[in-house]
Amino acid sequence: MNIKMLAGALAVGLLSSTAMAADLPSRRAPAPVVVAPAPIFTWSGFYVGAQLGYAWDKVSLNNVWWGAGWGNPSLNRDGIVGGAHVGFLFQPAGPLVLGVEGDLEGSSVRGSGIRGSVRGRLGVAFDRALIYATGGLAWGNFRYTTIAFWPWTVDVSKTHTGWTVGGGVEYALTNNWSARLEYRYTDWGKINNTWIDARRTEHAVRAGVSYRFNWGGPVAVVARY
Repeated sequence: MNIKMLAGALAVGLLSSTAMAADLPSRRAPAPVVVAPAPIFTWSGFYVGAQLGYAWDKVSLNNVWWGAGWGNPSLNRDGIVGGAHVGFLFQPAGPLVLGVEGDLEGSSVRGSGIRGSVRGRLGVAFDRALIYATGGLAWGNFRYTTIAFWPWTVDVSKTHTGWTVGGGVEYALTNNWSARLEYRYTDWGKINNTWIDARRTEHAVRAGVSYRFNWGGPVAVVARY
């Protein structure tokens, strides 16, 4: 074999090896696949809303002339209640939800004026469903008509300060809108002056809607595989 033939054979061998190496699979790891699932809903944020419901009041009177003598009667009064609310919720990691809310309402319950409350909220979230308890300070303005010296009457207007407690369930219809159903018991406290000695309590059921400004927004979770 002469030198030219040997050089040609070597060249063919090198070209064949290069081609085979190019056909071999690469050992480099593939680029990671990024999967972005749907955002996890959060209850955190400021909100405003409105509510409408029905209330059952009980006015317990002490030492008043009732019928044929002195006694301690009670008066049952009921009617519509409704108004607006504003609040803030915070959901840290996990299902626990904390918040505070205030409301202002009017009422068709006889003798009732403007009323309001400032309450804390504590709940457990199941994604878009929230089960919660609420309680705090309540106040309201009420009017009473009493007989001073028959047949003259005296109108007494008094602001009661008491407490309220209850609970409910709220569901997020969208990321911003939610609907709720709530029950509350309220003890408006006692009024005692020259003309009247009374205590007022109330049971009420309310339905409401809220718009949350959603300052935190849904939390997006990004998984890599």
